Amino acid sequence: MSNCITLGEVSALAKDWFCGVASDECASSIARLFFHPDARIHAPDGQAFSLEEHRLLHQQWIDESHQLGDFAPTTLCDDPCRIHASGTVYWQARYRESPASGSGVIKAVVGEDWVIERRADGTLCFVLYWTKFFHPLPDSASIRLDQ
Repeated sequence: MSNCITLGEVSALAKDWFCGVASDECASSIARLFFHPDARIHAPDGQAFSLEEHRLLHQQWIDESHQLGDFAPTTLCDDPCRIHASGTVYWQARYRESPASGSGVIKAVVGEDWVIERRADGTLCFVLYWTKFFHPLPDSASIRLDQ
């Protein structure tokens, strides 16, 4: 099997996704990055968020930034061209309304597992999006997964 999707292409797809998340892009628009329009974002605790639930969750934060760490793409099949990309993302965001005590800035290393496919038109999309771990850094605010 060939490496039908490059690491650079994975990075470009991730950048589109993270820009959409940070800019509060509506779920119906950001769904273009997913194979299934009713996709779910799977969290380490077993929750599965719809794209709209994920968007609403992120509304509690501002100044979000995402930086890709090491990612390792592995070809799953050539027809359709599909890979598994596994790696880390450094994520930082600030609560829109800072907590009464401590810092309102969340800093974390997040483990990601993605299955990505190349569509017939050449664009990439997430087939599966799973966040496998979330490790807050020592000076991070606590994460709240409620809206």
